[in-house]
Amino acid sequence: MADRRKHQVSLRGASAKEITRAALLAKVTQERELRNYTRKAAAASLFIQRVWRGYRFTKKLVVKIRQEWEEAVVNCQPDVVITGEWVSTCLLRPFIFFITRSSIAQKKLEVRNLNCMLTCFKILLQSIDSTECQKNFCSLATGTLEERTTWNYQAKKIIFVSSFVLGECDPACPMGDDSCVATSLAMRVVVALTDLKGWKCIKSESLNDAEIAVKNLVRFMGTEQSGLHRNIRKYLMKLDMKVALQASSALLMGDHFLIIVSAITLALRPFQAGKSLPNDSLYLEMQDVVEQHCVFLLTVPWLVQRLPAILVPALKHQSVFAPCLSTLLVVADL
Repeated sequence: MADRRKHQVSLRGASAKEITRAALLAKVTQERELRNYTRKAAAASLFIQRVWRGYRFTKKLVVKIRQEWEEAVVNCQPDVVITGEWVSTCLLRPFIFFITRSSIAQKKLEVRNLNCMLTCFKILLQSIDSTECQKNFCSLATGTLEERTTWNYQAKKIIFVSSFVLGECDPACPMGDDSCVATSLAMRVVVALTDLKGWKCIKSESLNDAEIAVKNLVRFMGTEQSGLHRNIRKYLMKLDMKVALQASSALLMGDHFLIIVSAITLALRPFQAGKSLPNDSLYLEMQDVVEQHCVFLLTVPWLVQRLPAILVPALKHQSVFAPCLSTLLVVADL
């Protein structure tokens, strides 16, 4: 028997060794994991390439649309006939596209985009202040269903962009600086959009639709999506306390004063709208704005000292503090 085994030849080769079942299973598992890893790596590589191509395409498209916008709006501004439809289609539609995908996406306010903002906000204010219905951008808020939908979307985007500009503004910059002027114009635009009394083109039969449109904007300002409260805090935190406490400082005059007053006015506007709400629905309707107000504004160190004295009574008003305290009590009970 021993001699027979001695002359047997292995079909697997002379160097082949017997593999145990556990080792074979481990080898199969390792090969399977390697194949899965290779497949995931290939998919990730394709995804990265697709995202990068999309980013490059978007970046080129942003540059192209901004250049076309500047040629159509900035360079030809004296010859442009401003109407509400032109403001929506030719001014705001491309402006919102390249601003949200350049400065806001990169969280950086470029000089070229800043100049575009100055032009856009000036024209938009001019349109909102017009008494002619055809020339007023706000007249679209009471137009057809498509016009109302477009106006609501663009107005919310303008609020979002204006909030971003506020957060990027440096209170230490001198009066007349482009960043300061752009922020001041942005705040004026948002105040005008959310103040129905300033709409000079609304007819009596369209008053109800206009009120609904303004309430939707005011409700949006109180949400986190608008970025208003977050950027108001960001602006206030940049204030130098030593400068803010000086009564004769530049913060209490000119553009900086207008920026602070407008920002606090916008922050309190949802509370003013809440005065007409019944008590049983007050908490649900005001929950978002109360949370934003408590988290981002009431927690600002030395808040009262950072603000002009004329604004302090408004912040301490019962209509502001009562919902905040009620929300805190409800949260404490949970």
